[in-house]
Amino acid sequence: MAAAAHGQTLDVLHWWTSAGERRAVDRLVQQLERQGVAWNDAAIPGGAGVAAMKVLKSRVLAGDPRDVAQVIGRTLTDWADLGLVLPLDDVAQRGRWKQAMFPVVLQVVSHRHHVIAAPLGVHRINTLLYHQALWARLKLGAPRTWDDVEQAATALRKAGLTPLAWSDEPWQVATVFETLLLGEGGPTLYAELASAQRWQAWQNPGVLKALVRLRWLRGLNGDAAVEQPWTHSARQLYQGQAGMFIMGDWASGELKAWGAQPGTDFGCAAVPGTAGMHLYSIDTLAMLVGKKRRDADQDRLAELLGQPAMQLAYNQAKGSVPVRTDIDPAQLDECARDSWQTLARPGSSQLPSIAHRMSADESTKDALAAALHRFIKNRELTPEQTQARLVTIIRGAARIQ
Repeated sequence: MAAAAHGQTLDVLHWWTSAGERRAVDRLVQQLERQGVAWNDAAIPGGAGVAAMKVLKSRVLAGDPRDVAQVIGRTLTDWADLGLVLPLDDVAQRGRWKQAMFPVVLQVVSHRHHVIAAPLGVHRINTLLYHQALWARLKLGAPRTWDDVEQAATALRKAGLTPLAWSDEPWQVATVFETLLLGEGGPTLYAELASAQRWQAWQNPGVLKALVRLRWLRGLNGDAAVEQPWTHSARQLYQGQAGMFIMGDWASGELKAWGAQPGTDFGCAAVPGTAGMHLYSIDTLAMLVGKKRRDADQDRLAELLGQPAMQLAYNQAKGSVPVRTDIDPAQLDECARDSWQTLARPGSSQLPSIAHRMSADESTKDALAAALHRFIKNRELTPEQTQARLVTIIRGAARIQ
């Protein structure tokens, strides 16, 4: 990215590299350049940020971090404890973040009475996308229950189509599984599962039900095994080769980048059993403490990222929703509008993603994903055995915290 004339340039490390993500970043960069801030892009490809986090950690250990980095959830709070991120209390106060942003957003970016990152948008993980033209052709109702999903899968198979876009990649399996935990166990149980100190909750029958449901979902396409990037699965849906796709709403941003329109070319529904609930992951940028003192420039970037115009520019492309409560939801597409209104609804269940670092640390989420991957790949492993393995992982995490 070219530097803005007479402005400051900040190196930004992130993993937004798909078509939809790139479109969102480009919009952000354009908005920032108008304000005299240049974004020097340091994007690292790789699903769920696995590769990017490795690069970022190596630079931090070498004492040469980027100015700004995509650091989220538990990783963010861990790094704040180590003094690696710049507090943004003054920025938040000037921008009236407490008054303008959703409480759950402020909770995620606050730690030990300090604001530690700039929030960009809120993703809804419990999203099921489906191909509208196929639904019209096969005369199907929106897939709001598992019976609806099974009926649709039967019709799609008869038409020679893949019912569910699917990948056996560990992080993608974990993404689907956590939506099933919420749907099969309910929000109260899920909240306990998301707390490492409540490891006993993983012995609940709801976890077993979610594992059974996961294997059922995996079997909708038959026995074909495939591990592919989530963008390939999104492309299958876009091209009408697959009828459904369970993925965070960043998949909506990807489809829009290719020219598809929500409500016309594809529809969105909450994963069955999770209507009215919001399983969230929040995009955040941390201002890193390095040898070069860039506090004023970093503060300026953080301040701009919270502004309404910046929020809309980014989230309308990304598939996520603005972190602000004063956005007009009419400016959002119908998929994003339901997500934003769920966040805004008093008393709605808002729960942190386990698979996307909102509630689990890096090693725990990786161990859970690996166990679920083994369960999917090895049909000799029973749901009961896998539940016992998940209990062991979480119990071990609770001991070291």
